[in-house]
Amino acid sequence: VEDGGEEESDDAEAELASPGAGRVAGAASGAVVQGPESADLPPAPWSCDGKSSFEAALEWLVWPMSAKVFISEYWEKKPLHLKRNQPKYYEGLFSKQILDKHIRAGEARFGERLNLAKFDEEKGEKIDLNKGPKGTVIKAKDVDEAWASGATIQVLHPQQFHSPVRATMTALERSFGALFGANAYLTPSSKQGLAPHFDDVEVFMLQLEGSKRWRLHEPPAGEEYPLPRDYSRDFKPDELGDLLLDCTIGEGDLLYLPRGTVHSGVTEVGATFSHHLTVSTYQRTSWFNLLEKALAGALERAAGESSEFREGLPVNFLNIMGSWHEMGSPDTEASSSGGNARAAFQRHFKGLLSRLQEFVDLDGVCDELGVDFMAQRLPPSASSAGSAADGKGSAAEAKEAEEPSVTLESLVRWVDASSVRPMVSTDPETSEATVLLFHSCSNECGKHMCVDTEADEDVGCLRFEAATFLPALRMLCAAGSRTVRCGDLPLPEETDRVALCENLVEAGCMEIVPPDAPGAAP
Repeated sequence: VEDGGEEESDDAEAELASPGAGRVAGAASGAVVQGPESADLPPAPWSCDGKSSFEAALEWLVWPMSAKVFISEYWEKKPLHLKRNQPKYYEGLFSKQILDKHIRAGEARFGERLNLAKFDEEKGEKIDLNKGPKGTVIKAKDVDEAWASGATIQVLHPQQFHSPVRATMTALERSFGALFGANAYLTPSSKQGLAPHFDDVEVFMLQLEGSKRWRLHEPPAGEEYPLPRDYSRDFKPDELGDLLLDCTIGEGDLLYLPRGTVHSGVTEVGATFSHHLTVSTYQRTSWFNLLEKALAGALERAAGESSEFREGLPVNFLNIMGSWHEMGSPDTEASSSGGNARAAFQRHFKGLLSRLQEFVDLDGVCDELGVDFMAQRLPPSASSAGSAADGKGSAAEAKEAEEPSVTLESLVRWVDASSVRPMVSTDPETSEATVLLFHSCSNECGKHMCVDTEADEDVGCLRFEAATFLPALRMLCAAGSRTVRCGDLPLPEETDRVALCENLVEAGCMEIVPPDAPGAAP
């Protein structure tokens, strides 16, 4: 058992992605899964062509466990250490050597690309070692000196400048249908980088180099737990709750933490340094967040459409409602009269609350969330979008210079079917039905997770008359990653078929596939 001495679970063999991949050990508080000594490894996201299945990135992330078991047994429930016995599992993703080259290029800035910090064990708190305010250009010698003194290096958003991390994040956003952030942490031997704390996101730690010992705890009493809505303050070691897991993650391992799990890590004494990449997701993606948005909109619609919601409150209602009046009156007759009025007030309130469900536009709210996701996620994989790999461009810019002209014989397909979100709306000026095709193909890699995007202003959006183009767009969306012959689109005019495909190709949403390319047959 490798989880701090807790008893082994009564669970049977876990469902694993690789035959004979090991057993699950650990109680409900946390678990360690041993990987196989030898196995065929799943393809890494940065080595794929951007056309892998929606589930591929999740399957790679939690291998050798199956995605099904991970989601049902661990997701949002308990910590998990995947001890893979595959030290090269993340080879090619990111490294200290690559970071050193980036720092010495002279373009990195404190607070934007990198932070330096040190944990003061006596005070039990983190000390900021950045040389200057946010935006100050980083000098390599300052990083070297801080590192030599035992400082931890936090690398912010490596997906913005390193294509393998970007490809991984793009694939994970595709698998989960949610934003993913990334930071890398490098800590010298025997040092602790940060104070114990918990995050408001689902955390996956990918151990790239070296090893680190992690202690996972429940938070102190009084904290919102489990699944808190906000991240925590830094905690003192003596105020932490029960130990959930005590484990050492080595190269190729994964440590998963549900949000709210307090964690603190120390680089192993025998390791030269520790380097892990943290990828995280599901910030503000709970039922609470959905209800908050849905009920606010429903209340506005209810008030606009039903006068019952606009009626005034009963005259002198404050004389019957409130904590004081909950106790009733010493006067029996007055208490009976007031009690009846209170009951009527409460019944009417509950009736309005029940009616509010009629005004919830659940699909509309989910469309809003989908548009926000399109506005902020990474553009389609660079492997499908050429020059988008430079971290500054977009799929649309890459496709503009590459694609040949569209003809009726052209075979077209989505660059990434998950990068477009169609919705049906009404044109406010003409009152005609309109198809809005929101997409992430014009998003800039270099701004990922750094801009609070206003979706209405910055998200890519194409508009089509539903009366003419809806059947053709439904055909294209139903095709998914398969090709469609332009001339087969259900449009009465040949010129409209070509024009539709041209618009989608120009926006970077679709690509023209050569007839002899793999998977070209419609």
